[in-house]
Amino acid sequence: MKRVGDVLGALERALTVIAVVFMFVIMMLVVTDVFMRYALNSPFSFTYDLIGLYLLAGVFFFTVSDALREHVHVGVDILLSRFSPAGRRLSEIVTALAGLFVFVLICKVGFERALENYEQHDVLSGAIPWPTWISAALVPFGCGVLVLRLALQLVGNVLSLVSGRDLYPLPPVTGVGEARSFE
Repeated sequence: MKRVGDVLGALERALTVIAVVFMFVIMMLVVTDVFMRYALNSPFSFTYDLIGLYLLAGVFFFTVSDALREHVHVGVDILLSRFSPAGRRLSEIVTALAGLFVFVLICKVGFERALENYEQHDVLSGAIPWPTWISAALVPFGCGVLVLRLALQLVGNVLSLVSGRDLYPLPPVTGVGEARSFE
């Protein structure tokens, strides 16, 4: 299970690096477009669509699974510090099951939409006919990686709960000294 976690973690980190590159490209495009618009009165016609359709979607969906791995999603853990380790594991199992249900559905619907957009050659109307299937495919891809992370967490926590051994690490609990905080 550690090997699977390492491989999945490497994929998540690679996607996060791609998302960072996308964010840098967004910043460069915005700065350049503002300069072109106000200094030369000749803005780019593609900036808004490129950023809104592809780059921002990539930044979000490429990082969603890595954020879960790093435990940086918003969490409500008021009662969690009062739970025993077995209670925390049970909480993680319930959370993973709920997340799997939701994100498998998102993957299914997102894949169907991306496939439909591809088959129909759906494009944005405008100066540049941007294909919409690429941005639609980012949804099931990013959520698919998240589904893999949730499945790994589910299996790891179930095995840890059943065996009584710490086979999969529990996430840190805010306010008890083991969690990173910005406060």
